[in-house]
Amino acid sequence: MSEEIEFGLTLMAVGMTTVITILGLVVMGGKTLILLINKFSPEIEVVTSQNLATEYISKSKISVLASAVAAATQGRGEITNIKKI
Repeated sequence: MSEEIEFGLTLMAVGMTTVITILGLVVMGGKTLILLINKFSPEIEVVTSQNLATEYISKSKISVLASAVAAATQGRGEITNIKKI
């Protein structure tokens, strides 16, 4: 085997090892960050149409509003707060 081919294969092996190591560190760092955020961040309260303030607005109106928002946002939006002005 010639010297140039041997040097090229060595360079390729070093480069591949470096890339795999760095990608492994990125994946492990991401997983660690996700675990830390899930452990120490406050729990987000999920607001549904059942636990919205229904003093002034009837449940049927809230359900109609929730359906309209779901239809308009293709299921990606939800009502979090209703204020009567």
